[in-house]
Amino acid sequence: MRAVTVLLCCGLLCSSMLGLAGCDTHEDVKSSYVGTSSMDQAQVTQLLNQQGFRDITNLHKNGPDWIGSATKGGNAVNFDIDKAGTIHTR
Repeated sequence: MRAVTVLLCCGLLCSSMLGLAGCDTHEDVKSSYVGTSSMDQAQVTQLLNQQGFRDITNLHKNGPDWIGSATKGGNAVNFDIDKAGTIHTR
């Protein structure tokens, strides 16, 4: 029973599959997620700065993604950030 409780808390099993009432943890986690597509420019800049990106320029949305240019480790890079928050550099 302990393993089932842990899985429910992690949101890996749905209460409807088990026939149990209440799956509040699963619903709260899902509804409280804020992806980068709903962030504003200042929030994305802060995220990039936390990851070591500096001198950020041309930061703008492209659909659900953010794209722009910056320096990281002294090198100029172009980047895009997908809606899950993964930063891709080129």
